[in-house]
Amino acid sequence: MRDKTFLVGVDDTDSSIRSVSYLAEMIGAQEDIHVVLFHVLPSIPPELLEFGGAEDPGTEQKLEEALKKDQAQWIENAKQAAEPIMDNARTILYQVGVSPEMMTTVFSQSIHRPDIVRELIETARNQNCGTIVVGRESYSSFKEMFHHHVGEELVRQARGFAIWVIV
Repeated sequence: MRDKTFLVGVDDTDSSIRSVSYLAEMIGAQEDIHVVLFHVLPSIPPELLEFGGAEDPGTEQKLEEALKKDQAQWIENAKQAAEPIMDNARTILYQVGVSPEMMTTVFSQSIHRPDIVRELIETARNQNCGTIVVGRESYSSFKEMFHHHVGEELVRQARGFAIWVIV
């Protein structure tokens, strides 16, 4: 089943929509396909990452619990904010006959941009994907000199996977 399971990076860019559309066109209404929609949530704000601590262990534990609760709420709100993006991707796939049972949604909470490639690869492994599909935004040649694309990094690092970089 690995060769029929696709991980596709989904965000709010035009290249992401092109990626999902291309994948939909390629797989059509095949019944033995599975699609994992992968979205990177925005970074958790610094004030929710840690607190100054407390002298009293009981107070520290309460502050730690409150921080974890605030982090969980922030993540849940970020997921809800991403739902229109994910719904758009699902709709594109539904229109070619991919059923809801054939789709999984995974959210990443990566803090640093370099971690995105690692997260994509780990998620692809965990979800038993054989192909990773990402979009590539167009950049001016000046900007390209200083910017590595996720797709380029995947090609370098993702051994054992087919990589589709959609322009």
